[in-house]
Amino acid sequence: ATVAWTSLGACSGTAAVPAPTAKPTPAKVTEGSGGCPQAFALGTEYEADERVSLNGIVYKCFGTVGAPNWCGTYSPEDESGAAAAAWTVVGSCSGVIPPTKAPSGAGGNPGCPKAWVSGTAYEALDQVQVDGMIYECDEIYYGHCPYREPGTVPGDESWTKKGKCEGTLAPTTAPSVPLDAPGCPAAFSASATYEGGDSVEVGGVVYECKAWPYSAFCSLTNFEPGSDNSDLGWIKKGGCDGTIAPTSSPTKPPAELYYDTGCHHPWLASDLDTYVPGTRVSYNNYVFECKSDIHYSKFCKQAAYSPSGIYWSLAWNKIAWCEGTMAPTSTPSAEPSLTPSAEPSLKPSASPSDEPSLKPSAEPSLEPSLKPSASPSD
Repeated sequence: ATVAWTSLGACSGTAAVPAPTAKPTPAKVTEGSGGCPQAFALGTEYEADERVSLNGIVYKCFGTVGAPNWCGTYSPEDESGAAAAAWTVVGSCSGVIPPTKAPSGAGGNPGCPKAWVSGTAYEALDQVQVDGMIYECDEIYYGHCPYREPGTVPGDESWTKKGKCEGTLAPTTAPSVPLDAPGCPAAFSASATYEGGDSVEVGGVVYECKAWPYSAFCSLTNFEPGSDNSDLGWIKKGGCDGTIAPTSSPTKPPAELYYDTGCHHPWLASDLDTYVPGTRVSYNNYVFECKSDIHYSKFCKQAAYSPSGIYWSLAWNKIAWCEGTMAPTSTPSAEPSLTPSAEPSLKPSASPSDEPSLKPSAEPSLEPSLKPSASPSD
């Protein structure tokens, strides 16, 4: 025992136990409106620097990484030591802080936006609410907004917390569509072929097909307007109501876009091997020209990129409108060809040749020749 204890001498009686000292009280918090902030509630999600009160003491949630989550997990008075990683003492308080006006929701209107619904096609800057908290869809990672719930760890990348709200937002009027005539364009059809600038309607919303090369997506399955992949080919323009008044019959395109000499030879699958950069064909009263690019022109030789298909814009340029067929070429020229024909003509020439033929004719002539032959016949 001498290794661990040292004797201090003999004693008698019982020593008096000093009275315990009171726990020191931190200085009173003086900034703000006075009074105690909201009482701590275990399980609440607290933000960095958010203050709570517990038994007359004010605590502040740490702003370090992960600390806001710990603040709702550990009580500021937790004696395990874990609370020290989440809370710090700010001071003491008494009374309550007068309630402030509830924060306004999105767009300056008081109230909460619609609740987040999994699978909804949210876009950048769209706002939703979850448990009375407003979240805004991120401009970069908005593609995850339909699937990652705001307020969760996966959702923190796609949603930004904007503040608390109460009630509902007043409904707004449907956005108008910048069209020359009021009303909705034709409804989207999965069997139609769309080009850049085409407008369609889906569920009272107008979508416009993006310019090439993104227009190639507008006619593909799984890229329909309003779908999860819609933004690859379509631009949401706004809401609409009713129908667009029919326009007058189309007029002939400008002269530089119109062939008055007729349409070129039609595109044929049997001619695929002949299509090279600059080749022109016709389809559905339009003239198409095979692209000059050494890479894209190779698509002209593939049936999947025909002018009648949905991928035609990768291989062909639509250059003009046409009608009718091209007229045949003019009659043969007056001058003979440089190479004789393989077969003799059906009629003899008007004048005899200067030299006799190598073989006698099958039948004698009706009239004698004007000059005797050089040698007598046998």
